[in-house]
Amino acid sequence: MNKSGIIIVDKPKGMSTNKLIQLLKRKMNIKKIGHAGTLDPLATGLVICLLNNATKLSDYFLNENKNYEFEITLFKSTSTYDAEGEIINQEETREIELQTLNEVILKFDGLTYDQEPPIFSAIKINGKKLYEYAREGKEVEIKKRRITINQLKLLSYDKKNNSIKLQANCSKGTYIRSLACDIANSLKTIGYVSELRRMQSGQFLIEDSKELDKIDEKDIINIYDSLKLAKLSIVHLNELVDVNNGKKIKLDSEDKIVFISDSHQNVYACYEKIENDIYKCRRGGLNDASN
Repeated sequence: MNKSGIIIVDKPKGMSTNKLIQLLKRKMNIKKIGHAGTLDPLATGLVICLLNNATKLSDYFLNENKNYEFEITLFKSTSTYDAEGEIINQEETREIELQTLNEVILKFDGLTYDQEPPIFSAIKINGKKLYEYAREGKEVEIKKRRITINQLKLLSYDKKNNSIKLQANCSKGTYIRSLACDIANSLKTIGYVSELRRMQSGQFLIEDSKELDKIDEKDIINIYDSLKLAKLSIVHLNELVDVNNGKKIKLDSEDKIVFISDSHQNVYACYEKIENDIYKCRRGGLNDASN
């Protein structure tokens, strides 16, 4: 199948994002599929899968804020910051007052800070993934990354099982496992993520997704509709010779990034403003006919 577009998949627990992509390739008979944000095997929820030419648009979907619901189990820590790892530390349990918990949540609500990613992550240092260093028992300096927790809300607090459920809206690059540890530290204890579900990525909601075994061709959202749903700017042109040749064009638009389409909603390229009304081609070959 040569059709380009996106499919919103609800990833099941215990499956890697890469495994999900491989199964989707086989199911849809498509050789080229990417994604706009990985999920840990433990996690469930929304994954934006990019088909054929839509793989060229990954950056525009990756940069969006994400919304998660997650559970932190307190008084224990694991090697991976989630339930997949071995328990490496354990503290005596105690009751945390709801007021204290709310004060800590308020501290992180709207907070921008430098977050340290987990050692068990796919971030590359010197061409090697962090989890590969971890498995080899090698220490490596992990650079912190500036992230923003746009909103953090308490969903429930289970004192009996020493767990709290939260909802977070956060910027690109945020690790919920690290956030969970940071929250636990602020509560003067330790903790790990015992449940994690992505509910939203940009304008796409979990309600828009489908389980892998229920997906078929009609669930593909074409590139034009994908960009509209993502609230990205689209400009319609009748003359596309310069666009097809990747040349600079003149546009009457206030947007820095625009996508060029014809009157039939076929998207051809992405253009970026360089001065006044002059735009240069940032990404071409988006139309299926160009393959």
